[in-house]
Parts: sequence; C-alpha cells; structure tokens
Amino acid sequence: MSRFVFFAFVSALAPALLGAQAPTGSGDVLRVGPGVTPPRLLHKVEPEYSPSARAAHVQGTVVLQLVVDEKGRATDITLISPLGFGLDEQAETAVEKWTFAPGVKDGRPVKILASVEVNFRFPQIWFDEKAERQRTSFNVALQSLKRVNASTKAVDRAVKSMQDLSERGFPPAMYLVGVWEINGEHITKDPAHGFALIQKAAAKDYGPAIYEIAVHRIEGQGLSRDVEKGLDEMRQAAVLGSRQAQFYLGNRYSEGNGVPRELDRARRYFRLCAAQGAAICQYKLGSLLLDAPERPERDYVQAVAWFQLAGEQGLQEANSIASREAANLTPAQISWVKTLKAQLVRK
Repeated sequence: MSRFVFFAFVSALAPALLGAQAPTGSGDVLRVGPGVTPPRLLHKVEPEYSPSARAAHVQGTVVLQLVVDEKGRATDITLISPLGFGLDEQAETAVEKWTFAPGVKDGRPVKILASVEVNFRFPQIWFDEKAERQRTSFNVALQSLKRVNASTKAVDRAVKSMQDLSERGFPPAMYLVGVWEINGEHITKDPAHGFALIQKAAAKDYGPAIYEIAVHRIEGQGLSRDVEKGLDEMRQAAVLGSRQAQFYLGNRYSEGNGVPRELDRARRYFRLCAAQGAAICQYKLGSLLLDAPERPERDYVQAVAWFQLAGEQGLQEANSIASREAANLTPAQISWVKTLKAQLVRK
C-alpha cells in the first residue's frame, strides 16, 4: 500500500521538511501552493516484496522524493528513508511506473516536487506504526540536514523535528541531539545535558550511543576509566550495528592493541561494517584476506571484491590494489568477483 504526498501536505509525513530543495538539474520545479494545482494520480503500480524481505517478514515504509514532470511521469526519484532487504529498489521500480495528470500553473503543465510513502505490510502480523513513523521522520529530517544547499528555514525545521523526536524518547534522535549539545552545533551548547541524552539513548540499546559511552569509559573522559567494561560495551555496540564500534574492534584485534591479536576476530568485525558499506572496513577486510598466509582462492577473490567495492566509493588506496590485482585474475575469477560484489553488501 502506498501514499502520495504533495509538499503542501508534508506535515503528515514530517513537518514540511521535504519541500526544502528541488533536485539539482531538475529545471523549474514548483511546489503546490497558490496558483499551482497538484498532480493527480491516474495509475498506480503496487510494489512486490523482495524474496529476502518476504522470508524475513520485514515490514516498514520507504520514503521517496520525486518530480512529477509536465507529462505526468515520475522522474528524479531519490531515496529519503530506506528500508533495506531489496525493498527500496522494489519501491522505486513500482513508482517509476506510476502515471499522473500533471500539475498546472497558469493553465500550463509544470514540474511538481513531491514525496511518496511506499508501505510494506503483512496484514496478519502486528506492526508498530508509531515506531515506524518516528524512524521515517528521523530519516526525512536527517536528509534535509545533509543537503548542502538547504535553506536556513529547512534546517531549522529539521532541527526542531529532531528535538521533538528526542523528547519523545526516540534513541537515534536522542543521540544526535546529544552530540549537537556537546558540540554546540545547531542548538545551544550544553555538554552535560548532551552527554546525559547519549547515556539515555545507550540505555535503550542504541548502538552508536553505546559506542560513545564505551569510548569515554576506555579513555576515562567523563566516566571512571575502566578498559575492560568499556571493551564489553564496545562489543555490545558492535552487535547492535555501530559501524564505529565494529571498526574500532577490528583495529584493536588486528593490531593486538590492549587485546590478544586475533585476526579471525578482526576479520569478523571488519566484515560487519564492510557489509554495511563502510569503505574503510572494506579496505581493511580486503587487506587481511589478501595478506593471510596460505590463503584459499575464495579469500583472494573476496579480497579483490572488497577492494573494488571500497575503490568505487573513492578510497584511492583500495582502488590501486584492486587495479593491480585485476591483472592477475583469470576470466573465471573476474566473473566470481562480479558475483561476490552483488552479494557482499547488504542493501
């Protein structure tokens, strides 16, 4: 089930945040308002569940930004709030097939900026709509804050949305607002209150917040220094999905820094953040696989795949190694690398 939301009514999604900026290069893109009539949906194609999402019973909402052009086509589709498991791609594929009666200004068809919610639900399985609304609102606000050319008004709305989510106890927002308060970014500087917010987010098992607490405990900053307890918290953060914690532990175990040097464990931690798309983790994992003594062929081919993935994200050192090793690959290995690259990173 999907919902088409024009920017005049984005408050139903996340207080008018998405209307801040039109896509670069999209021409004279307008928003619904006085003298501008909205597009009208003529034909909608419902998305299909991806096999992996269906098997895992994944539910949630994908939020897309798009432009309805003068011919009533959905163009310039941008992912605002992802869901993963192949559902983002399924949502985009479906919306590309939607058709509209175009928006009109002064009697002429015009391009209109809009947002779309594509909902994936299993009717027979309970779903926490409130939690999902908080997640999508957070992602919409975050996307607005990331825009390089976002207006001051759009940034203010995004910050207010984050503060509201924080006050309602949404852990990612509590963590982010806490970081802002510590640094005096966007809001008034208040390090003590900011750190307390991060501690509250950590108490709700939010991985990035637990990582921050672990670092402070290991380094004895704001908390009594306790390396062992800090490392335990770091491991918990890694399990809960903190890329920073995964990278931190991968480095620790690969170097034997304060822990036994265990390359298998280092590879496991680097693999976690590499699979999430972190280029530096992909590079580190590729290096460990490549440098392993008596490595099997599968590890060599996988190392090249990780280097290529990291290089494609702009990590020059990884790109150099990938180019060097490409000359040594057989045609079968080249095909194997291509297959692995599509499988190694979670989407």
